[in-house]
Amino acid sequence: MIDRNIIKQNKYLVIGILVALGVVFMLLARSSMKSKRHFREKELPTVSTMTVYPTTGAVVLKSIGTAISNESVDIMSHVTQAVNSIHFSDCEYVKKGQLLVQMNIEKKTAEKKQAEISLREQEREFQRLEILKQKNVVSAKDYDTQKTRLHDAQAKLDVIKADLKESSILAPFNGVLGIRKVSVGALLTPGSIITTIDDIDKIKVDFALPEKYSLLLKHGLRITVRSAALKDKKFEGVILAVVPRVSAVSRSITVRGRVDNPDHLLKPGMMLKISLKLKDREILRIPERALASIGERHYVFVLNRNKYVKRKYVDIGERSHGFVEIESGLNVGEKIVSDGISKLSDGDVVTVVKDETDGLIKSMKRSLVKNEEE
Repeated sequence: MIDRNIIKQNKYLVIGILVALGVVFMLLARSSMKSKRHFREKELPTVSTMTVYPTTGAVVLKSIGTAISNESVDIMSHVTQAVNSIHFSDCEYVKKGQLLVQMNIEKKTAEKKQAEISLREQEREFQRLEILKQKNVVSAKDYDTQKTRLHDAQAKLDVIKADLKESSILAPFNGVLGIRKVSVGALLTPGSIITTIDDIDKIKVDFALPEKYSLLLKHGLRITVRSAALKDKKFEGVILAVVPRVSAVSRSITVRGRVDNPDHLLKPGMMLKISLKLKDREILRIPERALASIGERHYVFVLNRNKYVKRKYVDIGERSHGFVEIESGLNVGEKIVSDGISKLSDGDVVTVVKDETDGLIKSMKRSLVKNEEE
């Protein structure tokens, strides 16, 4: 009898222990699940987002170029003669046709007088034979021979006059001279450089733009030029020419512009910043911090309804003031991660802490206005 009671008591004790263990296990499991859920929520990346909308603004192209003289030549001798006198100073502004250097012309002047005398003699002889020819008392051969002598005398005089003209070296156009490289008495030969002359009343500038804009570029479009050396003072000008060839290396097209330079502040060789405004259009733009790259490919993270992000590759255009133009790859209305992309991977679930759409669109509009004013 005692044995049965003991067995019965032991049975209840075992059942109680098992129940107690089951309760403890359930409590521990529930606590573990809560802890894991809290851990996962704590580790979700936090991001800011924006909805992509177009903004209307002018396309402003920017480039770097080098200042070039409107006209530029080396002033040089074309004859072998000694310098008789110099009529300019270093870096002087001269007018077209102004005498710069006078060569020694004494010998050529004497040759000219001799040639003039010879020409008059041949003219008198030709006139005499012409009268005789009318009377048929001179042969055609003698008449033609004298005519040739007359032409030869005239040609010799013309050559001497040309040499005398080249002995007086004149400014070919209005411009600023360079450093004088000859002295009085120096014997110059053809090709000897005397100085340089640059027309800088206007300045040309060559610069390159992406080939995709080639159909929009044309003669007469307005450009704005600045130089850091002049504290970004503005100079207004126009496009003179668009080169018909596209560079196979850079995929860019060369453009030549020209700006007025009345005070001669711009100098040939200066580095210039060029901006060119095209017509207004709708542009998709996003903040540069929303853009990531792999090699030469660019991508953004698009947020899906289930709050996970997907990598999407895009083609980009111009960058300015912290924003970048999206040419293809994104659609209007798509929501992208605008901040916090550095900690993301494709397919991550994220926690959105802020929608920056309104603030970023206002910033974009301000940047477009600023871009046009620069």
